[in-house]
Amino acid sequence: MTASLRTLAALACLAILAAALQQARELVVPFLLAAFVAVACEPPLAWLRARGLPNALALAAVLAGVLAAALGLGALAGASVEGFREALPTYVAQLHERAAGLASWLAARGVELPNEPDPSFFLRLVADLLSGFGGVLANIAFILLAVAFILAESLELPARLRRAFGGAGSAAALAGFAAGVNRYLAVKALTSLLTGALVAGWLALLGLPHAALWGLVAFLFNFIPTIGSFLAAVPAVLLALLHAGPAAAALAAAGYLAVNVAVGIVLENRLMGRRLGLSALVVFASLVFWGWLLGPVGMLLSIPLTVVIKLGLEASPATRPWAELLGPGAPPESR
Repeated sequence: MTASLRTLAALACLAILAAALQQARELVVPFLLAAFVAVACEPPLAWLRARGLPNALALAAVLAGVLAAALGLGALAGASVEGFREALPTYVAQLHERAAGLASWLAARGVELPNEPDPSFFLRLVADLLSGFGGVLANIAFILLAVAFILAESLELPARLRRAFGGAGSAAALAGFAAGVNRYLAVKALTSLLTGALVAGWLALLGLPHAALWGLVAFLFNFIPTIGSFLAAVPAVLLALLHAGPAAAALAAAGYLAVNVAVGIVLENRLMGRRLGLSALVVFASLVFWGWLLGPVGMLLSIPLTVVIKLGLEASPATRPWAELLGPGAPPESR
């Protein structure tokens, strides 16, 4: 088979796989979310095991922590999310009124807009994403069960991979890939949680409504680099403008900027040890592709999924050039 035919065959297989994943996304998305949660929970599980706690008790403690975090997050943000959904039509109407006023002010000065601006797009985007995420969390029992099985297999998996693929080089590459994924997801989860807590605290201090909701949105969107912080900040700043005026909106925007610089740039880069850079085009393409493939939650998982693919490509010298096409990265020796 020629190289061209092999390429066409590979592309056809990928197209068939993508179509299958799209049809099965109601099952695939919770499992992917469970896989990411399990990887992020592996460090505390390993820490408990290293302290002599039996495997069963260590696993039970980690799962209890995951359940407590999920219930606490749901209780904290649930009322605010419901209140936001009820008030969404009012917010949309107010934003359209402001946008119409801005268009009239510009028209009086000779500036004609081709279309009336629609700032409510960001509010609807947040509502759609929260709706999709809430639908996934409705399967919390399945997610916890999948997390339990994945973590239970975490000790035996390296040995199985070595037996399956053999060779010290293959084992080292797989170990490096697993360590890179583990470190990325653990650090990203920690910094996202800190970002959400600081944003919620700052907005609550300003007396703005739905502070817990915007903290949750900041936590989720922090997994999307480059544009995630912007998408998380715009709806909160718009509502601050509606509720308290330009000064409150400016303070809210300043708080988002300070938190994202301190946590997203300074702390995250220090903890990550190296930048798992993705080009801006790859970030945008990932959002579009994974959002089309897996729905609204796929947009939130898009960058972690792409980074996992990038780390997998970097793990082998044969595929490392493809990893470079996704963005700047350091060689495995510098990890």
